[in-house]
Amino acid sequence: MVRRFVILCCVLLATMAAAHGQETVAPSAIPEPNEVIEQKPQPEAMLVPATAENAPGDRFGGEDGVFRFVVVGDGLAVGLGAGLERLTELDPRFEVVNRAKANSGVARPEIYDWPLNIPKFLKASSFDAVVVLMGANDIRAIKVGEARVEPGTPEWSTAYKANVDRILATIKENGARAYWVTLPPMQKPEFDAQMQVVSGLQRERVVTAGVALIDIKGVLSNADGSYMIGDLDAKGKIRTLRSKDGISFTRQGNDFLAGLVMAAIRKAEKVPDLQSVKDDPLAVETQVAVAVPSSASPLFGQQGVDGADMSFEADVLAKEQPQKITPDLSNAGKLGLRISRNSLAQRFYRTGEALGVPYGRFDDFSVSGPTP
Repeated sequence: MVRRFVILCCVLLATMAAAHGQETVAPSAIPEPNEVIEQKPQPEAMLVPATAENAPGDRFGGEDGVFRFVVVGDGLAVGLGAGLERLTELDPRFEVVNRAKANSGVARPEIYDWPLNIPKFLKASSFDAVVVLMGANDIRAIKVGEARVEPGTPEWSTAYKANVDRILATIKENGARAYWVTLPPMQKPEFDAQMQVVSGLQRERVVTAGVALIDIKGVLSNADGSYMIGDLDAKGKIRTLRSKDGISFTRQGNDFLAGLVMAAIRKAEKVPDLQSVKDDPLAVETQVAVAVPSSASPLFGQQGVDGADMSFEADVLAKEQPQKITPDLSNAGKLGLRISRNSLAQRFYRTGEALGVPYGRFDDFSVSGPTP
C-alpha cells in the first residue's frame, strides 16, 4: 500500500514539473481563425488586342448569350483546355471544347494539319473564337514542296510564318475570332532560346494579322526574368505550376494558365467576372415550377422559394405555374464540384434546368391520387 502511494506521488510530481517547464504561448501569437497571411493581386497576362476589323462585336456570344470557343494546339494546349473546362464548368456564359493534339504544331502539318481541320470544327459547331497555343514541337525541318528546310535558316523562318498565316486565315475565313497564346518560358536555357525564336515568329504574324495576342511569358517568369517553377497564391500558400520536365504544367499550373487566358478573353470581350446575379446583367434565367393553391381554403402551408406564403389542399393537386428566378452563381467557381460533362448534374448547374423526378416517386407532385 505504501509502495503504491509513493509511486502515485512520484507520477504527480513529474507531471507538475513537466507542466511548469512548458513555455507559455502568448495569446497574441495565436493566429485568428481563417486569417489571411497576405493578399496578392491576381497576375494578368499581357493582352495585345485585335484590330478594329477583328475585334468583338456588340453582342456577346451567340444568340443564347453563351460564348463558345475551341482550344487547338499541342500538348501545352491539351493542359490549357483541361484547365479552361474546369474553370468554366459552372459558368453558363462560357462553353469550351478542347481539340488540342499533343504531338501537333505549326511546323508539323504531316502529323496533324490544323489549316485543314480547323474549318471542320468551325463548320460542325457554332464557335465564337479559337484559342491557339502551339509551338513546343516546332524545332524541326519543315517540308516545302519536295524539299525540307532546317531550323535556324531564313528559309525555315519564312516557311514557319507562312504556316502561321494559314492557321489564322482558316479561323477568320470561317467566321471566328482568334486568341493566340504565346509560349511559356522553358527551364533548359537552350530550349527556352529556341522557343523564344518560335514565339517571336508567331507574334510577328499574329500582330500583323490584327489578331488578339495573349502574352504569358512575363507572368510565368521570376522578377529577374528566370524560369519560375511556382509561386505563392493569393493566401500565401506555395503552389507548383510547372512539371518536372521543365516544359508542361501541373494541374495547378494549367488552372493558373487557364485563369490568365480567361481573364484576357473576358477583357477583350468586355465580360465582367462571375459575380452575384444581383449585380450581373448577364445572369441566366431559369424556369422553376412553384406550386400555387387552386383555392383559398388553406389546410396547411409553407413558404415558397420567393419567401411568399403558400397554401395547399389535401385532396386537390396544387397547380404548377412557372416562375422566373435567377440562380446565384457568385461562388460557382469556388465550389470545386466534380461534374461529368453532358450529365444531368451539368445541365442543372450550367443552365439551371430543373430536372423532373421519376413518375410516382414520393416526391413526384405532378399527379394526385394513387399511382397507377
